[in-house]
Amino acid sequence: MWLSLYEPLLLFLVSLEEKITTKEDVSAVDQSNTSFPEWACQRKAKLEHLNIKLTSAIEVLQEHAELRDGNQDYSRALAFRRASSVLKALQFPVQSVEQLRGLKDIGEHVKTVIADFLDHGSSSEVEEILKSHWFRKMKLFTSVFGVGPSTAKAWIDHGWENLEDAQKNGCPSNDWRIAWGLAFWKDLNTPVCRTEALTFSQIVQQEAESILPGVITTLVGGFRRGKQEGHDVDILLSHPKEGAETDLLPKLIAALGKRGLMLIGHKEKSSFRSDVLYQDFKISTRGQLDHFEKWLGICKFPKSFSKHENSTSKCEENQNNSHSKTNSDSNLKAYASLDDSLSELYEPKAKKAKPSETTSLDPNLISAAPRDWLARRVDLIIAPYSQYYYALVGWTGSKHFNRDARLYAQKKLGLKLTSHGLYDLQKRESLSAQSEEEVFAHLNLQYVDPSDRNC
Repeated sequence: MWLSLYEPLLLFLVSLEEKITTKEDVSAVDQSNTSFPEWACQRKAKLEHLNIKLTSAIEVLQEHAELRDGNQDYSRALAFRRASSVLKALQFPVQSVEQLRGLKDIGEHVKTVIADFLDHGSSSEVEEILKSHWFRKMKLFTSVFGVGPSTAKAWIDHGWENLEDAQKNGCPSNDWRIAWGLAFWKDLNTPVCRTEALTFSQIVQQEAESILPGVITTLVGGFRRGKQEGHDVDILLSHPKEGAETDLLPKLIAALGKRGLMLIGHKEKSSFRSDVLYQDFKISTRGQLDHFEKWLGICKFPKSFSKHENSTSKCEENQNNSHSKTNSDSNLKAYASLDDSLSELYEPKAKKAKPSETTSLDPNLISAAPRDWLARRVDLIIAPYSQYYYALVGWTGSKHFNRDARLYAQKKLGLKLTSHGLYDLQKRESLSAQSEEEVFAHLNLQYVDPSDRNC
């Protein structure tokens, strides 16, 4: 009887305690968030973070905005990218939108998506995008080497439904990348494994060293940030003696050609001028243009590049099943299997060709002929030593880390940061660097290891 009389009071006290505890928890989160670094270049973001499900969903919205490529879409894509960057750096898994209170780059739109995901295990907005036929075709067409949103939209306007349509009707431009990208689409959309990248990088180092003793050869991009797979292989070369690197690239290309590793590519001359250090150049969602001498193209990687001595590697498994995904999370199944469905629905039928029909001028015949190699995207970049460490930061990435670092430098310090150097806009002088650590020191930033620049 006494218990029943006091039951309402006990329930009220329990409820009050829960509310107080919740407020204390939120307040603690708020206090923690106020000390959260504002800029991505001030934060650590690892590949394996605690909010992968949420960032995967938000990155669908980001990619959708990038593919729309309209006047307002760049800022929308950037807003999603910033939000994703914040989530990657958090030291706790987000379980409530309240935990995000006070974080600068988490806007109301993103909060709505996160709340939807936390409540229902998925986001209706994300699912609608993934089901969109337009989005699927844009994803497919822009996966072709050399094809951006504008070209992809033009193909859709032509009424093309798949890559076979593009091959059958011919490319609407004379861009060699598209012709070869279509012919070798399957190879170029099979992830490049770390083993392959390291093997090729070692060969480049050996050949470059024989041409120019003392050369510096660095595997950059996502592999330097710790990724096990990537879309291409970026290699940065320099030499401690300024100017010694001038004739390296054509000789290196010839040496790799003699080893049968070169397929097709384009050499760009250096377009660097001193005003590159302080002039404004357009920054897009796909990065910022630099002015280094470089070779951009497709190489032939023997399948032996991916082999381990004692066991079948994940790399070999990927080559045998080029579009399989290992993400088993049911909440993001549609996103994880998107490439699978694109391959099944749209992959062009291989044209049979006899070995005698193969010609070096026809990428389709080369692709269809029997071969023991895979086509791989490769960039070889030559940097003068005076610019090397800035180039190393720039080509290591990530893209958002670089973008934020450049914006931070200009807005907070009055400095102009590019992959070529750092320029003091007030003193009108460039700041030299003899290491990556010195680049960060010039920016008044704590050094961030490459493996922590995956924002």
